[in-house]
Amino acid sequence: MKTPPPDLAVRLLEVSEQVLYDDPPPRLADVAGLVGASRATLYYYFAGRDDLVAFLLTAHARQGAEVVGAALGPDDPPEMRLGVMVETLARFLGDRPGICAGLLGALGGNLGLREALEANDTWIAGPLRDLLAEGAAAGVLAVEDVADASNAVLGALLLGVLGRSASGADATDGAFHRRITQQILRGVLR
Repeated sequence: MKTPPPDLAVRLLEVSEQVLYDDPPPRLADVAGLVGASRATLYYYFAGRDDLVAFLLTAHARQGAEVVGAALGPDDPPEMRLGVMVETLARFLGDRPGICAGLLGALGGNLGLREALEANDTWIAGPLRDLLAEGAAAGVLAVEDVADASNAVLGALLLGVLGRSASGADATDGAFHRRITQQILRGVLR
């Protein structure tokens, strides 16, 4: 995959919910029409739909990490930072349930999306694992296996947001974000 120019990248991110969430998924030719580009342009940058999905999920992982990083207070105790991280991710994903659908699809074994999973691991899961390990070492989090706990937290967020969205409920509701955050925290706090 080649990196598209910034203006095309922005237009692609603007339609990413349709690309990631619609069933059936749009073809690359359909996406070209949505963003006002030619099919040839999209095929120049992406070998196919999986390449485009990998690009979108990678870009969203980077963006999500920036949003979380801006919300965290570096001097706050780990349990407080964990709460902020989880609620910030719930808000971020609540606005973008297509990311949840795309990541869960990638986890389903699509090897073409390995790049997106690696980006998510680097920018989202890795910092979460570090925070869980810090909280466990400080004795404030009940975490036996940091990788398993991180997967459980992220899985709960993905499925919680996607399930809420699929049922027609408002995944952007702040009360929902607080409830899912508290539910997740009860699972790891001492």
